[in-house]
Amino acid sequence: MNNKPKILITGLFLSPANQHKIYRTAADQLAEVLLLQGYSVIKTSTIVTPFLRLLDTVSTILIKAARYNIAIVPMYGSMRGKILEGAALFFLKLLRKKIILVLHGGSIPDKLKVNPAPFLKLMQRADIVVSPSTFIAQAVQPYGIDCRIIENVVKLDDYIFHKKELFRPKLFWMRTFEDVYNPLMAVHVFNLLYKKYPEASMVMAGRDVGMLEQTKLLAKELGVLDQIDFPGYISLEQKNDYANDYDIYICTNTIDNAPVTIVEMMALGLPIVSTNAGGIPHLVKDGVDALLVDINNHEQMMNAINAIIQSNVFGKRLVQNARATAYKFGAYKVTEKWEQAFNELLSS
Repeated sequence: MNNKPKILITGLFLSPANQHKIYRTAADQLAEVLLLQGYSVIKTSTIVTPFLRLLDTVSTILIKAARYNIAIVPMYGSMRGKILEGAALFFLKLLRKKIILVLHGGSIPDKLKVNPAPFLKLMQRADIVVSPSTFIAQAVQPYGIDCRIIENVVKLDDYIFHKKELFRPKLFWMRTFEDVYNPLMAVHVFNLLYKKYPEASMVMAGRDVGMLEQTKLLAKELGVLDQIDFPGYISLEQKNDYANDYDIYICTNTIDNAPVTIVEMMALGLPIVSTNAGGIPHLVKDGVDALLVDINNHEQMMNAINAIIQSNVFGKRLVQNARATAYKFGAYKVTEKWEQAFNELLSS
């Protein structure tokens, strides 16, 4: 008999209908890992449209109330997200379910400084508050919120480690085309790299939510459009293929917490050059398992990339250290922490 608790997880999950529109969320990866560990898991929702997802989430919480006893609710801190997260927490509390709130959004610390009340109201509805990084855990502590660390889980077996003997000026950028991921910085950095290495190339993968044309226009103005590939959304299989063909991953974010993408690149064997936005310095250590630069500092990122290209020994050391870091996010280690939280809730 399976005595494990029955879990409901809210968020946005992959389905055949949306798999070419969204990247896989941390909630989706967690659901898969818990299912593999023998847990009964209800996921809500696979609907991309926010209002319809809200309706689907609330109806699932109510209709399937007898089929779960613990709910995991991710919180990202956006205005639109607060409506969905608030509704989920309200109905879960009404049903007297045990609630674990997961603080993901890299903008939460700054928003707490401006107006903490709405965020604290949501956090106080949870039985346990967790975050994948110390960045947010430290930010909520002064407000009396006890937040524990449970890392984003990554199925490391799904990723092929590409051992590279040299690092060419071939860049891999992969996020959504929107302002918080700063795709324009990637183009500016690549332009500097191209001036030094005429053989340079870059792939910019991800779905468009408003900045793809602007990004292409900038690349055209700088004369590097033909050197950049824009494949759109890419699958896990394609990530593995691109990691084989490209040698350095760049992250140009202006806001973030504990991006799963960086962990994926560690597992794929690419050295990482990233901005020091939000919780990223809590995820990796500059000069140890990644190189960190200031937001929008094109020259600094170019110089960091060049340091890897010029020294294979240095690049390999970053990669090996990053590979060791990635193991912290493996299914076994992270599931142990979730099991501890579940046991606490059931015993209480």
